[in-house]
Amino acid sequence: MKLLHLYQQEAQERPGAAKYVLVADAIARGVAEGALAPGESLPTHRDLAETLGVTVGTVSRGYAEAAQRGLTVGVTGRGTFVAAPCHDVDVYQGVGRMHDLGFIAPFEHLNPDLNEAVAELSRSADLRDLGHYQQPRGLLRHREAGALWAARYGLRVSPDNLLVCAGAQHALLTVLASLFNPGDRIAAEHLSYPLLKQLARRLRLNLTPIRMDEGGMLPDSLEAACRAGTVKGLYLMPTCQNPTLAQIPEYRRRELVDICRHYDIMIIEDDVYALSLEHNLPPLASLAPERCCFIASTSEALSGGLRIAYLCPPDACYAELEKTISYTISMAPPLMAELAAMWICNGTADRVLASKRREAAARNALARRLLDGFPLETRTTGFFGWLKLPDPWASVAFSEAARQRGIIVAGSDLFALSHTAPEQGVRLAFGGVRTREAFAEALATLAGMLHG
Repeated sequence: MKLLHLYQQEAQERPGAAKYVLVADAIARGVAEGALAPGESLPTHRDLAETLGVTVGTVSRGYAEAAQRGLTVGVTGRGTFVAAPCHDVDVYQGVGRMHDLGFIAPFEHLNPDLNEAVAELSRSADLRDLGHYQQPRGLLRHREAGALWAARYGLRVSPDNLLVCAGAQHALLTVLASLFNPGDRIAAEHLSYPLLKQLARRLRLNLTPIRMDEGGMLPDSLEAACRAGTVKGLYLMPTCQNPTLAQIPEYRRRELVDICRHYDIMIIEDDVYALSLEHNLPPLASLAPERCCFIASTSEALSGGLRIAYLCPPDACYAELEKTISYTISMAPPLMAELAAMWICNGTADRVLASKRREAAARNALARRLLDGFPLETRTTGFFGWLKLPDPWASVAFSEAARQRGIIVAGSDLFALSHTAPEQGVRLAFGGVRTREAFAEALATLAGMLHG
């Protein structure tokens, strides 16, 4: 057994170490040396305990430690597996070599022409002031464009109540670092944005998974979490949830807001994929402006390289958030903010978004046809789909099997807030592969895997 040899190596090198730590370190060594492959099934707790001559409790603690390090993932009823690398935060994984259905690159072949944009900027604006330091909140004209962009999400906001950030990730970091303290509990959907997990770990925030269904986060589950202990913040994507595409109806949004008011919870509304869909749902920020930080991003709709987002916070939080922007990056890049403002104001943003929705609609139809018979969740113009895996597939094993066939997907283990993924599925990004032909080829390969 591979783990026996790895465990013996660790025990020989560090004879005084706790046995459960040696179990976790043996797994880490196996992953680093390539002896344990992503998706590989590990022995049961009882079998490994018998092999190593330790107690079942020791193995259980060792597996828990390995999961805490991100080395393994447990699947209820199916066992423990070696975790796949987190492709969702590695933009460059497989570029030029793989069919990347893992990272949500929003149809970048349809991005606005940057050469034309820079030429237009040079003709239409005095760019000299953009080379100077600006207020951390951003220039007024950039915030005015941000208010127009927020209106696309259905949120009416004054430019004076808006901050320009260097992308949605920076906006999220700004909120988490400004409004919460180490040890605070942040509630989020049980499957959630992987970067939230990374940021929470670095800021020493505790994430509490909240159950959801096809209608998004369940108010009863949030209420139960609040009764169990103090919850300081709530992070959610209410209109197009990543990765499941769940959409919270208006009545449930109001229920969630009522709970947050009752327990004095700050809401982080990160609805970056909402613009991919036609809808008339009110942002939570419009229902509870006094306790909601709304993030409106340009990258997902227009261009991945356009690192500009607009943060719309409660009045009481504005000054603290602006300080954090000043301390971290001084200001969002003014030239990039000028480019975003030009595209928003001259109609380019709306035209590009419309073209990406059309392409997304075509690829959604293609995905539904090629994966017919399997539980694939889609939205008509959504930029990704959520494929629930049939038995006996676990997401980590399916992801690794797909990778070996030249396809990157994002498994539910990447999104799970607990060490045991509550459901087995993979997110399929529809815009990372340039042509429909290549996209169809990748889907056909996945369908073949599912058919066995």
